[in-house]
Amino acid sequence: MSRTNIQSDRESIYFILSVIFSVLIYILAAVSIIGIGIALTVFAFLLFANAVMLGSIRGNGVRIHERQFPDVYERVQTLSAQMELDKVPDVFVIQSEGALNAFATRFFGRDMVVLYSEVFELAREQGQAELDFIIAHELTHIKRRHVWKNLLILPAGFIPFLSTAYSRSCEYTCDRQAAFEIQDAAAAKRALTLLGIGKKTYLEVNEDAYREQIATESNAIVWLSEVLSTHPRLPKRIQSIDHFNKADVIFYQPKHGRIALGAIAVAVVMSLAYAGVVGIFTTTAAIANSFLPEFDDAFYDEMYTVEGETPLMTAAADGDLAGVEQALADGEDIHAKDSEGSDALMYAIYWGDPGVIQTLVDAGADVNTSDIYMTALATAIMYEDYESAKLLIENGADPAFEGPEGLSAIDEMGVDSEEEFLEMLEQGY
Repeated sequence: MSRTNIQSDRESIYFILSVIFSVLIYILAAVSIIGIGIALTVFAFLLFANAVMLGSIRGNGVRIHERQFPDVYERVQTLSAQMELDKVPDVFVIQSEGALNAFATRFFGRDMVVLYSEVFELAREQGQAELDFIIAHELTHIKRRHVWKNLLILPAGFIPFLSTAYSRSCEYTCDRQAAFEIQDAAAAKRALTLLGIGKKTYLEVNEDAYREQIATESNAIVWLSEVLSTHPRLPKRIQSIDHFNKADVIFYQPKHGRIALGAIAVAVVMSLAYAGVVGIFTTTAAIANSFLPEFDDAFYDEMYTVEGETPLMTAAADGDLAGVEQALADGEDIHAKDSEGSDALMYAIYWGDPGVIQTLVDAGADVNTSDIYMTALATAIMYEDYESAKLLIENGADPAFEGPEGLSAIDEMGVDSEEEFLEMLEQGY
């Protein structure tokens, strides 16, 4: 094992690409006030959530130091010095409910390594070399500043597959660095194996058969699960250690042709499924529309047509000046009221069309008309339609005239006199 080929070949490439895309996203966010706000909000939320999680670990986990599992702490100190870390990171053990894992992180400027209890128990069961590998792996993340780099390229996560590809390349690098530090490739591979099957039976696993799964378990779904993951498949990580150690073993390759065909098949199936769903909804909507027009019209008439509404009222409500003129020419009663006490002029006030209002007034509509609630002038004031209100005033409407509920336009305006009302109306209230 040599230091010269520790770093994964693709780590630098993926990092540079991630930096480029992240910088572009930062620039796009910077030129947009909304973008800056969203970016800062998301960033603050992620930092807060991470701080709360790490706070829980520091508050409830068991910290390794000279008075707490001193043998493990000594190994952490030795490995940290060997890897030339500036400071020995804080190491915590947390209950893992059977999970086998560990990770490196930072908590308010302090480097941390978190070991899951199942992994930590290896030290109590004579798995010291495997535990050394796992600790050295996490120390490598700190040494190579992967935590900081991942924070820097956070926006690259919006680019499909890129951030996970960078993360997987970092895992390969850390595996090799850890294997080099402990100078025990066999222990490194055993440690990776136990992550897949557990600490009780990992020594019984046939390593070659496990690595052979790189070829035998080659299909589009397995490939997709890996490219979406932050970690490579364990058999590939084990084989990477063999490459690094220049071991005399059979090296397996994924069946790229099968993966490509499977990916195409999955894409075709998903496209057909999507097209089928769209087709079903489109067909259902077309069938429903062919049967429902009459129902819709009847429903609309029942819900929105007021009893006693005349064609003149309808035209006035629609702002249909030609329809209003035609209804008047046909002899429609301009003073007719519907079941809610509204005449054609009230309908015109609801719509707010000055041309229709003036036409009705010229035809003899009562400018002091009202529905069962308030006068036409008070209604215009309520809707803040001051142009229609002025038109009514110019044609003789009385602002002091009270509607059925006892409120006048003066009351609606919130003033005390007609003079004040007119002054406020002139100023646009």
